[in-house]
Amino acid sequence: MTIQHIQDYFDYVVQEVCVHDPEMLLEASHETGAMFELDPYDVLCFMVENKPLPGTHSYGFHSPYGRSIREHFSSIYHG
Repeated sequence: MTIQHIQDYFDYVVQEVCVHDPEMLLEASHETGAMFELDPYDVLCFMVENKPLPGTHSYGFHSPYGRSIREHFSSIYHG
């Protein structure tokens, strides 16, 4: 995944202007994906759209696993 993929994702999928730092989104997606053995694009979709990944939601809420992914991503993005 590249910065261009992130920009295209916001333009065509989310259909909103990306107000976040695309370089940090890229870094956090890749590092979180590697940590949890997930595809970086799927991590981005989970973080931006709350798109469920296997084991991340329970009855519509984040499971402990989902919260771990969010916390790890956020610590990289905001760190």
